[in-house]
Amino acid sequence: SSGINAEWPLRPGFLNNCLGHKSTIIIALIFQILQLAWFGLGMSKWMMWLAGILASVSSMSYPAISAYASQSAESEQQGLLQGILTGIRGLSTGFGPAIFGLLFYFFHVELDETSLDLNDQSDASSKYNSMMLPGGPFLFGALLAFVALLITLSLPESQTKPLDLKKEKSTDCDSALIPLL
Repeated sequence: SSGINAEWPLRPGFLNNCLGHKSTIIIALIFQILQLAWFGLGMSKWMMWLAGILASVSSMSYPAISAYASQSAESEQQGLLQGILTGIRGLSTGFGPAIFGLLFYFFHVELDETSLDLNDQSDASSKYNSMMLPGGPFLFGALLAFVALLITLSLPESQTKPLDLKKEKSTDCDSALIPLL
């Protein structure tokens, strides 16, 4: 054994087991809002890299949503439910770029780097300043994620309780917390 615990605290399974599905969705949406706002307001490369780290944490929302939704369906309807969720995700993957492409157009965001002469600072800054709000589409996405967060907060708690950290049976949570102690 390398001494590294595989149960890292921000792993989706850990959060789902210890905090519950709804809490995991809330955490993922908060990180999604932060990531999109950071992309929208960021002005340098290091800020984009940090936003990518935030995005990696926010990616646990889909598994948590699937787990949360599966608790409300009968076992005979699980395939139908997961098919609907996958279909919605597929439609979002298809229509999302088209809709946000229009947003980039409406916000006058220049996506063609080749049209900017990066050696001529006056040309680059004038093109950048001519954009209405360069990060506008990302800020709009952050607003949509905030609406999703409000909707999630209104959902009932999941039917199964998260593991209690004080119980003897909560080895999944306890083993993940050992490196933190």
